[in-house]
Amino acid sequence: MFFHSKPFLVILMLRVQNLQAAPVPDVLSTEQSTKTSSEILTQGWTPSPNGRGSIDIVWSCVATIFLCSWSVLCLHIPSTKDTRFKILWRRLWLTFLCALGPEFILQLALGQWSSAKQSVRDFRASIHDPNLPEWTMKHAFYADSGGFFLCTPDFKPIPLDAKQLLYLINRKYIEPPVYTEKDIDDKNKMDVLIRFVSVLQILWFTVTIIARAAEGLVITGLEITTAAFVLCSLGATFCWWHKGADVGVPEYLTTQTTMADILKDGGDAAGRPYHRTPLDFISRKEWHWSLYWTHWINILRKMHIIFAPRVLPYDRIENTTWPDLKERGAWPMFIFMTLAYIALFLAAWNDHFPTKDEQTAWRISSLSMLACVILYFSITGFAYLLYPKLQRYFRPRSSLIIESENIDATSQKLSENQSELISEKPALVIELPGSSLQVPKARSRLSSLAASIRNNSILKDPSLDVPLKAQLPMYLVGFTYCSSRTIIWVLDIIQFRDLPASAFATVNWGSYIGHLA
Repeated sequence: MFFHSKPFLVILMLRVQNLQAAPVPDVLSTEQSTKTSSEILTQGWTPSPNGRGSIDIVWSCVATIFLCSWSVLCLHIPSTKDTRFKILWRRLWLTFLCALGPEFILQLALGQWSSAKQSVRDFRASIHDPNLPEWTMKHAFYADSGGFFLCTPDFKPIPLDAKQLLYLINRKYIEPPVYTEKDIDDKNKMDVLIRFVSVLQILWFTVTIIARAAEGLVITGLEITTAAFVLCSLGATFCWWHKGADVGVPEYLTTQTTMADILKDGGDAAGRPYHRTPLDFISRKEWHWSLYWTHWINILRKMHIIFAPRVLPYDRIENTTWPDLKERGAWPMFIFMTLAYIALFLAAWNDHFPTKDEQTAWRISSLSMLACVILYFSITGFAYLLYPKLQRYFRPRSSLIIESENIDATSQKLSENQSELISEKPALVIELPGSSLQVPKARSRLSSLAASIRNNSILKDPSLDVPLKAQLPMYLVGFTYCSSRTIIWVLDIIQFRDLPASAFATVNWGSYIGHLA
């Protein structure tokens, strides 16, 4: 009776149909069977089923990258003349910089954190008034963001950083601002809860990637790129945790001392040409990365792509003012995070790509990024540390004495004839911006080209000189690094046309819950 039941007949008919539809395989040779076992079942763009489709992967990565490169950003206080479009354009520019290399934003945040830590120590060591609120990291970040402006009788208001503010307080030019953390929080437009939720979403993506790797499921190239963003974003979020976001209005501090008197009391350093405001002599410190960055930004300026204020003095502190990583452990942390960031791309060395050429391109791009980081530190160390020491060591002592005597004689001659040169102004003499010294204009074209490469700033500020032995190789290093990041972005996108089937499998969270239980 069981064999005549309808369910059994239906199952039997389906089995027979499957056997008829499936061809009977011949006996495969050893070579053919090995080839078949090594093939990976792949598929192109996959619509969203009940689980995970192509659009789910893209949407998850795009949302996470947005949180890492847009929501995490903490911009400096804008100028009172800035429109909403300018502020939006500034945020878009930093977002693009983050997309090109999220480690840039990490370095920026780490430098600001390092400057804020130093500011807290300096303020607490200099000011001991119990009636004033304690200077904290929030105060330091607020000051370094341009939260305080100095108003003098003879000059327009200019933004102050924390070091300039302390300088003015110690010399009794202004009174210490009575500003509490609550006052700063009132200006902060980013809720701590929103920032916390963003971090949770980023962490959830990280947990998902780790779980997929633990189960042996395929992780796409776009997800690897997003994981690299997550790594740098978490570091930047930690550094910026006490920094306000989207603060729009600064505080104005008034003094009866003129700017001329402040500069006069500052000595020779205050008389040099300034780069942003007349108080640059207090806190300005150029280092190798800030010099490279200024040089590249000036190249964009010549292409009429301008991000910095166009008029001196600046009416805001730039978002891409790069403080040195002088805090203990800051440099090792940045190097470790950068290498970990690149290691994520190298981890996909044997991952599946639609073609062998694309896999090779991924490998070359990942290795190029690692090589660029190594070359950056090697070239910089040679140009700024090793070469000057070798030059001083191997240069004969007699040449140093002769050179010193020539410099003294030239300085004396310039001092005697300075007024005559200024009054006559011969045709072959030019005047350096911001200085009364006169220099000969007759130069060879080669030396002029070398000088323009070494220093392409508007005012030809000598403190912005970059050694040619560092600048010329950096052109190649910078181009290679940006090209490698762009190639990886392209490979992330075109990989979706042919992905292994396991890339669309979902994580079995029940197995983890079972282990926890």
